[in-house]
Amino acid sequence: MRLLLDKFTDRIFHHASWKGYWEVLMQQVRPAWRDGYFRARVVTVKKLSTDMLEVLLIPERSWPTHVAGQHIALTIEINGRLTTRVFTIASGANTRQKEKQIRLVTKVKAQGALTPYLHSCVPNQWVNISAPMGEFIWPKVEKPLLMIAGGSGITPFIAMLDDAVNNAQLNHTPVHLLYFAKPDEHVLLNELSAFSQRCEHFTYDILSKQKDGDVEAHLCNFANAHWLVCGPHAMFEQVGSYAKAINVPVSSEHFAALPVVSNTSLTEIETFSLVHNGQSLAIDNQQTLLIQLQQAEQPVIYGCGMGICHQCQCVKKRGVVRDTRTGELSDSAEQLIQLCVSQAVTDLEIQL
Repeated sequence: MRLLLDKFTDRIFHHASWKGYWEVLMQQVRPAWRDGYFRARVVTVKKLSTDMLEVLLIPERSWPTHVAGQHIALTIEINGRLTTRVFTIASGANTRQKEKQIRLVTKVKAQGALTPYLHSCVPNQWVNISAPMGEFIWPKVEKPLLMIAGGSGITPFIAMLDDAVNNAQLNHTPVHLLYFAKPDEHVLLNELSAFSQRCEHFTYDILSKQKDGDVEAHLCNFANAHWLVCGPHAMFEQVGSYAKAINVPVSSEHFAALPVVSNTSLTEIETFSLVHNGQSLAIDNQQTLLIQLQQAEQPVIYGCGMGICHQCQCVKKRGVVRDTRTGELSDSAEQLIQLCVSQAVTDLEIQL
């Protein structure tokens, strides 16, 4: 029945789904309700340091419980525009089951598209989250573990340790954590101390590159362990190279700075690739994505073609687009865009 309703809505109303067509009406009784999203209620937003925030959320009951180490996409409406960013859950599945809530811990980027607005979230405000994603979880191995965290990369390890302590995993597996951050910018130290007091098999070092040198200098004593690393791309590269040299297995999750895009003139014709639904299409920076998809005879949902009705809204997975109405450039992270008012500035991947 759902499939038939979606097909009917597509043909008659040029909308992707039956539920999505009624979205505005549903939001009158269920704030932030959106087809394809889960809702979560804000409990608190707390400052942990000069640029780190803790956000507690209570997901709706239908949200599937995560595995420690996984992440979610958080979507907030900012100035009438939906903005999405990915955050690792900094609490274990046990906390979700007992307290009905999850925790996000993130660095606030002054020029970020979403994190500066987290300060303004208030208790009982509704936001949207995705189902939990990711394979960076506690490995099924019989050897000791070395956790290597850089900056906000501490969050998946806090979640893993939270569950490991409560599930008695640390009674059998020696775990050591190397936690790198700038001086005086380490967070959640009280929790690490509590973990170590509850389990003698867990130890940790609080380090900074300025004082203690590069991460490579601290790896030589862990050749018999399974390594997990989460942090900036530079740290990932250093750890990966060292691990390869001594044949140590590594599980990793890393993040990199977003690329800088110059505001090139539209008179300069440039060609890019557009990946969608497993297909690749050559596009330029002269026409909107909607027009070029239609010219390529790709199935696409649309409405007014002027950026008003949002019928052609889709998820940009990566790449940068220009809003034809304002000239504003998006960033390269995942977010919702409108095909009819978006032009390519880099190679793109979208989800129709």
